[in-house]
Amino acid sequence: MKKEEDTERIVPKTSTVTFDDVIGHKQVKERLKAIVKIFTNPKIVDDFKISPPKGMLIYGPESVGKGMLARAFANAADVPYFEITGSKLFDAAYIKSVYQEAIKHAPSIVILKDIDIKGLYHGTITNISFADVAKEIEDVPITEGKYVFTVATAVEIEEIDPVLLSPGKLDFLIEVSRLDPEARRFFIEKILQKPNDGKIDVQRIVRYITGLGAADLERLGRMAALAVIEQGKKVITEDILIEQINIIKYGHKIESQMIRNLEQEMQMTAYHEAAHAILSYILLPNVKIEQITISPRSKMLGFVSYNNEEQIASVTKEEIFHDICVLHAGQIAKMKKAGKRSAIDTGAVDDLYQASFQAYNAIAILGMDKELGFINLSAVSQTDPYFLSEAVEKRFLHWIEAAQKSSEKLVDEFWPQIDRLAKLLIEKEVVEGDELPKLLGKPKKRHLLPRTL
Repeated sequence: MKKEEDTERIVPKTSTVTFDDVIGHKQVKERLKAIVKIFTNPKIVDDFKISPPKGMLIYGPESVGKGMLARAFANAADVPYFEITGSKLFDAAYIKSVYQEAIKHAPSIVILKDIDIKGLYHGTITNISFADVAKEIEDVPITEGKYVFTVATAVEIEEIDPVLLSPGKLDFLIEVSRLDPEARRFFIEKILQKPNDGKIDVQRIVRYITGLGAADLERLGRMAALAVIEQGKKVITEDILIEQINIIKYGHKIESQMIRNLEQEMQMTAYHEAAHAILSYILLPNVKIEQITISPRSKMLGFVSYNNEEQIASVTKEEIFHDICVLHAGQIAKMKKAGKRSAIDTGAVDDLYQASFQAYNAIAILGMDKELGFINLSAVSQTDPYFLSEAVEKRFLHWIEAAQKSSEKLVDEFWPQIDRLAKLLIEKEVVEGDELPKLLGKPKKRHLLPRTL
């Protein structure tokens, strides 16, 4: 009896996925269409005395449509494709067999799905053999303009060995970002084809689901429908939809009896999150707040959610310092409300982690410190891990102390607004970000960095 791998047939597939089936990613699709023209007419590169490109890498977050874009590319090129995925990516012999079969069907495409995958080999976590893949791509013959084009997908480009990205292998690097508003709106409108009360603010929901992938959004519609049925209702409402979004992002609500001293915890959480929100609104006005909540969830007791619609290319020293101040504000507000330093608890552990990380990065990696100047210690850390360690430690503690003092001063200055927002949170559990201007108006002044930084 033959082994299963001996009898497995490698056969070409025909893609029925078109670029029109991929929602959003307009610029990416336009670029892929241009690459299709080069692949299907390789002589176009002759005038530049270069060989035709043999492949590309499509990379970006999970659930943004990389696999669909790869198959749409095959459809647009009107050629058969072969797909290698999962454990097969670790089988050099199988990969070789696929390329041999693809060459027989040239022009054709080989899709290497998720090539940043890791596997367990002899008890060790390892990557696929990038060198073997690179050799197969390099050895593909070009006969009368017909050849095999490789389309690889991955989440992290940093996980890909440079051997695959060298000239003549994966020449095109195509980054696919998270779903844009057009794509997210498509999924929400699809959900609204289900019974709903007709009062759902689509634009608001589109903002709330920023950062969610296609799989999450497909799941969202099903979760909302099941929630309606479970609650004995007839239609999806905005509240139900937002609750399901919060479940996906932040976890399920925690049963009240599972929280010790619930009333006290909710009050302290309210002041913690109110301080975060008020100082963020004042110090980082360009960062839009969607909601503040003290509804305890499996991933956190409360949170301030932001609308990260615009991807920020660079961040200033002032913004980093102000973010550290915002991160300190929650614990400071809780101590002020309790009237004693003993009010410090474990609730700010993530805030302290982020604040410490940002301060260290600013000083040692981003060259932002006034005394240490333009340095990046990652360049020397492998040869001398203790280089400037005492100086960095001194400046790190100074940044943290300066941020704490600034945060304390601002919490005192805006305590009436923090107190009012906290009480509102205790009453309503959730406060929308667009209510903050009513509490504060527009930020009236710019808060400058301490001169010592």
